[in-house]
Amino acid sequence: MSKRKHKEYRTAGGMMLAANAKGVKGRNGKRPNLRDTRGDDKLEIDYFRFYESLFRKEVADYQTARAARRDPFNPLTFPMQQLYKDAMLDNHMQGAVENRILRVLNKEIIVKTPEGDIDPKRSATLQKRWFRHIIRKALESKFYGYSMLFINDFVHGDIRGVIDIPRENVIPERGLIVKNAMVANGEHIPFYEFPNHLIYIQLLPDAFGVLERLAPLTIYKRHSWASWDEFEQFYGVPIRIARTSINTKKHKDELQQWLEMMGSGAYGIFDKFTDIEIKENAKTDAYNVFLQKINIINKELSKGISGQTMTMEDGSSQSQANVHLQIYDEITRADIMDVQDWATDSFFPVLRNLGYDLPDGCYLELQETVTIRPEEKIKIDNLLMRNGYKPKRKYIEEFYGTPLEEEQEPEPEPEPKPEPNAGSSDEDEALSFFV
Repeated sequence: MSKRKHKEYRTAGGMMLAANAKGVKGRNGKRPNLRDTRGDDKLEIDYFRFYESLFRKEVADYQTARAARRDPFNPLTFPMQQLYKDAMLDNHMQGAVENRILRVLNKEIIVKTPEGDIDPKRSATLQKRWFRHIIRKALESKFYGYSMLFINDFVHGDIRGVIDIPRENVIPERGLIVKNAMVANGEHIPFYEFPNHLIYIQLLPDAFGVLERLAPLTIYKRHSWASWDEFEQFYGVPIRIARTSINTKKHKDELQQWLEMMGSGAYGIFDKFTDIEIKENAKTDAYNVFLQKINIINKELSKGISGQTMTMEDGSSQSQANVHLQIYDEITRADIMDVQDWATDSFFPVLRNLGYDLPDGCYLELQETVTIRPEEKIKIDNLLMRNGYKPKRKYIEEFYGTPLEEEQEPEPEPEPKPEPNAGSSDEDEALSFFV
């Protein structure tokens, strides 16, 4: 009986995927036939990175990618996700997206009981790097449209790490992970058949993402940078013109060598009868054509990501800055609630299937870490002590950082002995004699 061969391919994470995707039945549900090969010493060919495009994207690329992504029969995600990666090379875009993610990621991870009480033990099981990575990918799904993770490192009932599946290889509308990101109908794995290991995250109603409407702005911004650079080359550095009447190759070569040694500015060698005229803009602030366009695009990017501009731009007044910050806080609260709802409704059941002790009714809450300054804490402690409460030694040492000595009970003082014949009468002395 011959062994059945199954084709294999690898994703960008260094993972080997079996093309038949039948999976293996295990204690924690059906597991996809995937194998982590990052520590393997064999030479690997990464199909996805081989096809990754590093060419500069233009508006025509955006239109083509958008049409391929929205194809009702064979949607292709590769061109659009490549366009998103190109857009994220913009510093303003990257900073705005990262700032919005960190406002949620820096919150404290809390698991609460159905009664609303904090469960410290169950909270500690999720206060790990892998869970924060999942929260990051959940937030990124708002910008890229979706995220896909593979729970691979699972030891003794505890998740140790997760692997990112490239978004280019995922087709959400069809529920597939494809082998070749450029072939929508090729070999694939249906990820919905493995809910306990392949984690699909989508926080927005559609799987296109906010970057679909922001990516073209980065293309226009790049055009302005290039035009400004060209303007600088023409008018920022003077052009050197050499005129000669000796029309020999040797002489012109020597003259060109001299001009190259003089600096990096533009130069030209012309016949002395050649007339060169450079039409310079009469306005001294011609650079504002490019600068203002770049500034306006940055404002539009801030509005599209943060809903306002003054948390990343210069403001005019404190009152306006407070209004903009309130708008940003509303967006952050919405992000927090979306992550909490997804984790409680969709991810906690997966963790239960994997053996985590998370009873029905438990829910995730991301809380702001409260920090109290020592001088304020001293006032609170003094108020408690006046009302008869005594703080523990361990609490004082941990919060204030002041080591205290062990409290020693004072030794009882001996009762003073009465001096003999001191203040006693003869009758007393007689009685004491008989006693």
